[in-house]
Amino acid sequence: MRILVVNKFYWPKGGSERVLFDLAEGYERAGHEVVPFAMASPENRPSRWSGYFVPEVDYARAAGLGRLRAAANVVWSREAERRLTELVAAAKPDVAHLHNFHHQLSPSVVDALRKAGVPAVHTLHDYKVLCPNYLMYVDGAPCDRCGHGSYGHAVRHRCLHGSIAASAVAMMEMTFHRWRGTLARGIAAFVAPSRFLRDKCIEFGFPPDRVRWVPNGVVSPPTSASPAAGRGFLYAGRLSPEKGVMTAIDAVARNDRLQLTIAGTGPAEPELRRHAARVAPGRVTFRGFVSRDEVEALARESRALVVPSRWWENAPLSVLEGLAVGIPIVATSLGGLPELVRPEETGLLVPPGDPAALAEALVRLEEDPELAARLGRGGQALIERDYRLTTQVERMLDLLDEVRVKGISCAY
Repeated sequence: MRILVVNKFYWPKGGSERVLFDLAEGYERAGHEVVPFAMASPENRPSRWSGYFVPEVDYARAAGLGRLRAAANVVWSREAERRLTELVAAAKPDVAHLHNFHHQLSPSVVDALRKAGVPAVHTLHDYKVLCPNYLMYVDGAPCDRCGHGSYGHAVRHRCLHGSIAASAVAMMEMTFHRWRGTLARGIAAFVAPSRFLRDKCIEFGFPPDRVRWVPNGVVSPPTSASPAAGRGFLYAGRLSPEKGVMTAIDAVARNDRLQLTIAGTGPAEPELRRHAARVAPGRVTFRGFVSRDEVEALARESRALVVPSRWWENAPLSVLEGLAVGIPIVATSLGGLPELVRPEETGLLVPPGDPAALAEALVRLEEDPELAARLGRGGQALIERDYRLTTQVERMLDLLDEVRVKGISCAY
């Protein structure tokens, strides 16, 4: 098959792009050809198809009339539609695999594929098909008010960046495409990496046979970590309020034996640094941005990975990679996390926003290295059984071939 891969970024910006590139490499190893479509950027990986890419969009720098054009582009990008149509005519793909396209590319790419007769599969890396702000999180708690299409809640709660204007644009985008049926008519199958996300989509009106559970996969390292010998705990990810890192710092502050390493950057970093210096001086280390290999090395040196999220996580790669390395996970019981963090088997679950409960779990692992080692082995067994990258590639290829044969499904 010749597989068109659509994503707004074509460089390893985050977890979604890592999934994209891992799958694309898997497709090519299996003998298929990958044709990418994205925004142009000096950071992009090289591609012979890059001449069709859309000029880079930076909404943060838009001003004056540029803001109006940017708002219109969020709803419908004529440039993305035109360039993708040209790419499809030149490359003649058999099927398309869409990842993140909203805002910078817009759902116009879905319509372009439908008009060209290219069946498409869309992997849901977040909650954008249900929620204007991607997260289903607002005012410090999970939220599904917009699930049935009442997107005005986004404006009332200023869900995007605390801005009425940005929230209104997102509301208009989702209202327009729901009314028009852009995704319903143009996407043959939606892929949910967690059962939780699959069930949320079905709860809010997606046909069950159109939402497939295909979990993310990772490569198991040849050797495991030794959590019994590891020191301290690791958080790896974005530093933003919904990630709950403040709770982790407060948990460490409750016991002088606990230490935390934080790998990652984000808008909450300055506040987190100040708070850590105040409540747990000398026991919280900020490493800033670190590479994938560096995160793995830090995990091998740690007693456990901490995932203190306050939102409905989908299927975090950090958790899968921690399990693959062989360390236990201490996480909150939200979203797709309980599918991966199985109490007393691969890790420990705690309530969200509860520093005392989190501290108790961390102290338990700190004091019981044999428990940490057993949970680490359980995590590796889970990865080998259900979450190998090769299995994910096989499942996706089966789905893409099914969609290729059936063609574009009818609207729901």
